[in-house]
Amino acid sequence: MERKGIIHFMPIILISVLLLASCRQPAREVHEVDFSEGDTAELRGDPDPGALRVAISTVISPRESFIYYQEMFEALSESIGISVEFKQRGTYAEVNDLLAQNLVDMAFICSGAYISGSDHHELMFVPVVSGEPYYRGYIITNKNSGISRFEDLRGKRFTYSDPLCFTGSLFIDRRMESLGTDTETFFGEIVYSLSHDVSIQMVSRNLIDGAAVNGLIFDYLRKNRPEYIEDVEIIEITGPGGIPPVVNSLL
Repeated sequence: MERKGIIHFMPIILISVLLLASCRQPAREVHEVDFSEGDTAELRGDPDPGALRVAISTVISPRESFIYYQEMFEALSESIGISVEFKQRGTYAEVNDLLAQNLVDMAFICSGAYISGSDHHELMFVPVVSGEPYYRGYIITNKNSGISRFEDLRGKRFTYSDPLCFTGSLFIDRRMESLGTDTETFFGEIVYSLSHDVSIQMVSRNLIDGAAVNGLIFDYLRKNRPEYIEDVEIIEITGPGGIPPVVNSLL
């Protein structure tokens, strides 16, 4: 069976796998993952030229990403009977480059990366969470920061995960327009954390004054790892944005 033939009916399989994964708690074993050579994790057997090549960017930190995606990709590998080659990259732009060069067959990206790379990938499907294909971003600060509204972040240190992330710069840029300014003028410093859980930790530890983070990840931590957010508060919630989609390469 050729790889492109698999891609055409992958949505049905992947939706089932995602539903399965969403109903189960992720395993909490500690995995030592070495991403120093190609940022690739093989989930089944030796490297296979016929493997399904799947890419993700670090919406959450690399180790956490591996833990959360591993079970789903193992189930997917068993379902379709071929190995899954798991490629992880630090930014959405890097994942878009993999798609553009046909170095992966499919990828988990964000809505901003989908728009940016629409000329070299196509939509496979959009996950649904709690009955909706949407999510919201949260603007967060430390509870002891004295910051109670977005305008209080003027001149402060601010972080978001990625330049292409909706809950990061895309939403913030629109917020700047409403205030008649831009990010370089408004914030004292901008940092890209490259993952939402790292952004949350930076705010929690007072390493940064504020952050824009994915509400789905924040809500997951609030339910399952409340100690991660006990010193964090939400000061603003964005409008709805499309849940990060799954796409496949056009080549």
